[in-house]
Amino acid sequence: MAKRQEPIRKSVKDTLEDLLAGHREAAFSGPESALKYLRRTLEGQASLPNAVKAMAYDLSAEAQAQSGNWEACTESVNLAINYLPDLEAAFPHEYRRMLEGLTCFERGIQAYSELGAFHRALDLCERAIALDLGPHYVAKHGSLAWAH
Repeated sequence: MAKRQEPIRKSVKDTLEDLLAGHREAAFSGPESALKYLRRTLEGQASLPNAVKAMAYDLSAEAQAQSGNWEACTESVNLAINYLPDLEAAFPHEYRRMLEGLTCFERGIQAYSELGAFHRALDLCERAIALDLGPHYVAKHGSLAWAH
């Protein structure tokens, strides 16, 4: 009897690199193509690491914002943010750089503002400030402070 081959298991880093490469290629055709790629990846890979899901949902939020799909954008933003602890656990040395490269806070603030949910936009500003993501979030917070 032949010995059964074990499936090849990729590292979280390799899986993330594959996701980013596939997204880059799909995004050349526009945000709808990028979303289609990300949706297929998220639905088709049941064992996708949560850290990779954080990046996939962040990329989804960006594409949804480009398309003006604000409700879907807020869902993707919330999912991306929920997976941030997994991203930090998987990439402890690169987490800060990765966090600063995410667009989910910016897109979430934009989406909630477009939807008139200014208190939710303000909450995202406060989270971004707590994570020390830059002075522009302090400025955004100041412009939304009336929503409290």
